[in-house]
Amino acid sequence: MAQLDTSKYNVKNNSNYSFAAFPDAKIYPDENEDGKWTQHLLFGDYISIVDLEVINNHVKVKSRNKLGWIHINDLQKERVLEVNFVDIGQGDGCHLITPNDEHYLIDAGKGDNMYRYLYWRFNLDKNAALPFKFKALLSHPDNDHFLGFSQIFEAPAVEFDKIYHSGIVQRPKRTDKGWNTQLGKKEELSDGKDYITTLLFSDNEVKSVLSDDENLSGSGSQYCKTIFKTLNQLQDPEFIGLNSSDGFIVGDGSDTSFSLEVLSPILTNIDGKKALPYFGSQGKTKNGHSVLLKLKYKKLKVLLGGDINEEAGEYINACLGDEASDKLQVDIAKACHHGSHLFNYEFLEHVNALGTVISSGDDENYSHPRPDTLGAIGKTGYSKKPLIFSTELARSNKEFSTATIPELVLKYQTWERAQKDYENLLNNFVDTPENEQAIKALKEDATKKYKEINSYLTRHGMINLRSDGHKMIMAQKLEKDSNHGKYDIYEFEYSDTEKRFVRI
Repeated sequence: MAQLDTSKYNVKNNSNYSFAAFPDAKIYPDENEDGKWTQHLLFGDYISIVDLEVINNHVKVKSRNKLGWIHINDLQKERVLEVNFVDIGQGDGCHLITPNDEHYLIDAGKGDNMYRYLYWRFNLDKNAALPFKFKALLSHPDNDHFLGFSQIFEAPAVEFDKIYHSGIVQRPKRTDKGWNTQLGKKEELSDGKDYITTLLFSDNEVKSVLSDDENLSGSGSQYCKTIFKTLNQLQDPEFIGLNSSDGFIVGDGSDTSFSLEVLSPILTNIDGKKALPYFGSQGKTKNGHSVLLKLKYKKLKVLLGGDINEEAGEYINACLGDEASDKLQVDIAKACHHGSHLFNYEFLEHVNALGTVISSGDDENYSHPRPDTLGAIGKTGYSKKPLIFSTELARSNKEFSTATIPELVLKYQTWERAQKDYENLLNNFVDTPENEQAIKALKEDATKKYKEINSYLTRHGMINLRSDGHKMIMAQKLEKDSNHGKYDIYEFEYSDTEKRFVRI
């Protein structure tokens, strides 16, 4: 009997596994591909090999809870880079998985969308602990970027070893400490301009602020209260403030296989102080000094930023000077500030992305993404047909149509009743075999209904990036499964002629 070649799979703990090859793969009900596909996988999706025997060029596999047969040419041994731009509503939230299986959460929105995504992705109802620790990056202290971490930081299974941030820690004003703004001390320096001069970069500096109860209550305390939740008996992550002089979070630029370079905030040294320019208001300042990252993986370049605005774009351009295009130009960019009209056009020209991802949501009074922003992104983008992806548009599916919103509401109500039934029995529990069985059944029922809601709200809206550093896909889920699959997929590869990725 023919066996699957060892170049197609990995072995770990007596289990065989592989990954979906470029650009996608399908699982079929039998080895002859008779009948409709039962699962559609994206480039890099994990696949468990059930049986190594090859029958009609197919092997038996399981992936995404579907058992079936896959063609051996649709398997590859190597893991790929995975960047998931999660639909977290109005705000930002990104789950980055490196080829070495390191997990970064770059912002988490305002609500519980990112938590529900993690619950769905990692089966948190079954897994009391995950085999790895996350690294969190809070681009800046705006609640539509950090507040979604609140529930995540309290989840026992989700642990963090490092928490990166912008160095600006929003907290209550403290005149006794010289903090005349919620961002710290603002002062006019010798050039006649205002700067924030009390920045927190070390682990000890942040934990010193968090150890003071006065910073955990009242106006301006929400950011501190959120990150304080990481300090418990289960974990004690290291807080690391970032700025461009740090260079890299990962790598040093010499190894192009994978690196994360910090492009902003850009500190200035004036009057013997390390400071950040004050951009006229507290909101503009914390937005403008968001952490801006440049991801490199072999030939691929991706820009990940928070709410870089007009003032910041102009400041970054000036600081980088002649190197601005070289530093900022990427293949894919996460649009800063959700498609706000507050952008610097020259900054977008330097970025010159082939594809741009906009994270925005409903129930907001900003009209994101703005028409002029969409026009500017298209005009400054690379190629005749630059691509713009939107989590808000990708979420437009039948579950959220006016005809079926009641169906989703009913699912919520059904889950709430199931959860209440479970909690009522738990609170009045009498230890009998019958009650043991009943409470187990109620918990399983509530969990199942909760996961149904999560599935509704995480499958649609997410923009998926997968790359091996030479080839790449960008994918979004279709509103309705088609004969050819469940995803709208765009394919790219690196061009030696153009020295960057192009669409194929």
